[in-house]
Amino acid sequence: MRFANLREEKIAKKYKELGIQNPHDLTIENLSSLFKIKVNYYEYETDCLYNDKCAMMYINNQQSKEDIRKDFFHEMAHYFVHCGDQRDMPLEFERLQERQAHWTSLYLSMPRYIFEPIMNEVKSLIELREIFALPDSMIKERVRMIRQQNQTEMQYMRIKKSEESRINRSLNKGKVYKSTLAILNQLKNQVGEEKLSNDVKSLL
Repeated sequence: MRFANLREEKIAKKYKELGIQNPHDLTIENLSSLFKIKVNYYEYETDCLYNDKCAMMYINNQQSKEDIRKDFFHEMAHYFVHCGDQRDMPLEFERLQERQAHWTSLYLSMPRYIFEPIMNEVKSLIELREIFALPDSMIKERVRMIRQQNQTEMQYMRIKKSEESRINRSLNKGKVYKSTLAILNQLKNQVGEEKLSNDVKSLL
């Protein structure tokens, strides 16, 4: 089980359908081609215009390669999950969309099925930065997110295993809880012992 949200799962599914399997497939050139995004580089603030079929992206090229990619994935996130023009939106709604775009940009730039195996193999943040060409802050946040998901999964599995063990112990003859026996005997009296399954009879 993976404790990923639906948006993360949707992105992973779409990526896999398009044959995105390794960091080399996560280039701006490849993704812009696959998702019908026209990328223009210029000297001003990064922006993106889009509808439900295509996007026109303007990226500030007066910054590092890592920040260019950060901007690309942020604007791609808006294109992937939002509609409408932020200039006509209430401020609080605009802020909500910006937070959503931030988290979605992490899923788009470092999909878990690609990122996690590499994360577990490499020995430093520097190596991850070289492989994914993203700012350290984004990579650290993605690592933290995945580790948190793994801890949640491990905790869930421990609880599940403990609960299954408790249920299995309680359904062995001679170890059935008195409250369970009372319910089973009540059932026997109501429907007749002949109608009980063999599994239930074996507990009485």
